[in-house]
Order: sequence, then structure tokens, then C-alpha cells
Amino acid sequence: MIPPSISESTMGRPRSRPNKDLPPNLYRKEDKRTGKTYYNFRDPRDGKVHGFGTDKDLAVKGAIAVNSTIYTDIQAMRIASLSKPKEPDSPRFGRVILRHLELCEKRKLATNTLKNKLSMTKAWQAAIGREKPLNEITVRDLVETLEKYEDRPRMAQAMRSAAIDVWKDAMQEGWATDNLPAKTRAPSVVVQRSRLSLEEFQHIHAAALTLSDSWIARAMELAIVTAQRREDIAAMEFRQGEKSTAWADDDALCIIQQKTASKVRIPFGVEILGMTVGSVVKSCRDNIVSRWLIHHQRPRTLSKPGDQVWIDTITKGFARARDLAGVKGETGKTPPTFHELRSLSIRLYAEAFGMDFAQAIAGHKDASMTAVYRDVRGSEWVQVRV
Repeated sequence: MIPPSISESTMGRPRSRPNKDLPPNLYRKEDKRTGKTYYNFRDPRDGKVHGFGTDKDLAVKGAIAVNSTIYTDIQAMRIASLSKPKEPDSPRFGRVILRHLELCEKRKLATNTLKNKLSMTKAWQAAIGREKPLNEITVRDLVETLEKYEDRPRMAQAMRSAAIDVWKDAMQEGWATDNLPAKTRAPSVVVQRSRLSLEEFQHIHAAALTLSDSWIARAMELAIVTAQRREDIAAMEFRQGEKSTAWADDDALCIIQQKTASKVRIPFGVEILGMTVGSVVKSCRDNIVSRWLIHHQRPRTLSKPGDQVWIDTITKGFARARDLAGVKGETGKTPPTFHELRSLSIRLYAEAFGMDFAQAIAGHKDASMTAVYRDVRGSEWVQVRV
């Protein structure tokens, strides 16, 4: 007997008159040449036809048995489809992260920026879970993750910023309608590093001039007249090479900033504190043959005269001169580092030539970033001009 729950739509089309007395999917065909009737079974799952011979009784029994097997298979498939978890309406978090990183690469961000992006997104993925649908992530989930970094406010700040960027791209892709990380409270970060005052710079520079490594004073001078970061100062060359990112041209210093890829061209005639860019570049030439403006003048463990001075060595060289000058910074804060020369330079240029000039020489795309560098963080008196 054919199972009554098998619908005709499942087991085959409504029976035509010649096949009314046959089970579903069994058909008779008469050979007009011999007068014999043949029975064929058409499998509804794949449409293949199987010969069941000329004996009607055997063909009917065979069709009933096969139909029963097919019914069992169909029921199993239905049950499996019902128990299979539905795909989420929203992409999983891991997919969102991957798309964000793809877009970051297309934007040709600096190598260090991409490394930071990868590090931050890995941390978020580990905290939230790569399989969690984006639309199931709540502000509370984000807050709980950020709270784990309460003792590391800088890290919390970087994590929040990274998440905001991820959601921006998710909104662009149509996966989100709201930037949830932007709704979290920004971590409060108190900068512990002292700002560098002009007077302190002059004391440290004077101390640097007494050191046997004259490149320390040259690096300080380049930082003041160009307002560039230490990695760009370390990369400055006397002439452009195939892979140069900073080099001296005929009448200007050209810098492709390694952090932001911003292109800054500073004429040799630009002057601050009685020093011009051109004069500082010229002073970097000495009796050592080197392609680098900032280079070693004497052998070191891993370097020889003329070799490039690495950024960590620049930091340590500045610290030597600073300690020699006795500059300790503000009470309760750490002493100023080489990076503070960039802030001092931007402040000096803003006062001498205005904010637009300071923003241009710093290579900032946004004036708000220039304002951050101009902020003396309470280290100096604000002079009220009459």
C-alpha cells in the first residue's frame, strides 16, 4: 500500500487515464510492434527512468517498495532541513572584520597602520567571537570588552577607535545602520609625558653639541625645522633613490610620511629659530660618506660609519643629551622624548606663520590633529597679548 502521506506533488504528477490504476511514478507503455506492455518507473528525485518489465503485478509491488524508500528519504531530508541552524540575517563578525581589513589594504594605509589594525581587530574578534552575527552585538558587549583594559587606557582608546572604523565600513556595506562603538564613552587618557618647552630644547641641543655623536644634534635640528616624526627623519637621504621616502631635492626636502603616506615638500628657505631647512641639511654633510642625513660617524656593534641611524637609537641619543642637560620635565610626569620635538616645532610654526602653515608642514589632513600637537597640556603659561 502506498503511504497516504505522500502527496502527488511529491511523488509525481496527477495520474493520466492510462496509468490511473498504477502507483505513483509507475508508467505503462505499449509496444505496438509486439503488442506487449512494458512498465517503467521514473524516480522523482533525479528524473531517471528504470524498466520494471512486463509483469504488472511485479511492477506494481516494486513501485510500491521504491516509493516507500523514496518517502523515507524525503522525510529524512525534511527533518534535517528543519534541524539545520538557519543562516543569520546579518553577516558574522569574522566576515565583517575580514571585509574591513580588505578595505584598509585597498586604501593603501601605511604598513605600521595596517599592523595595528590587524592587532586591534584580532583582539576584538577574540573578545566578541568570529561567529557572532553583527546584528546580535550590543553596546554592552563592546563596553564589557573595553572595561577589560581599564588599567591600560591607551589600549582601550585604540580598541575603541578600531571598532568605530570597523562599524563605519559595516555601515558602508549595508550591514549596519548605527555605529555602536561610537556610543561607548571614550576612555580618559592622561598623558604622562612632559611637553618640551623652547628653553628645554635649547638646553638639550647645547648638551647634544658636546657629545661625540654629532648626529644627535643634527636629528634635533631636523625635527625642529621640519616638524617630522623620527621614522621620517631617520629615512631622510641626500638624494632620491629607488625606494626613498624622504630626500633632499634641488631646493626642498621631500617627505612621504611613513605613517600616513602624506606628501610634504618643505622649501630649503623655511626658517625657524634662526635655522633654515637648507642650512640644516647642509650641516648633515661631514667627512663620512653616507646616503643618509642622519648617519653614524664612528663604528658601533652592529653599524659602521655612514650607516643609517635607527629610530630607537635616535630616541636613546636624545635621552642622553636630555639627561646631560638635566631636563627632567614636569613634576609627576616622565621627561620629554624625541617625539616632543614635533609638537614644539608645530607650536613654533603656528605662532610664527599661523595654523594653516603648521598643519601643512606637519602633513596633517585634519586641523584637529594639529591642535592636539599645539596643546601644551598645561605645561606653559598662556600669554595674554595687549
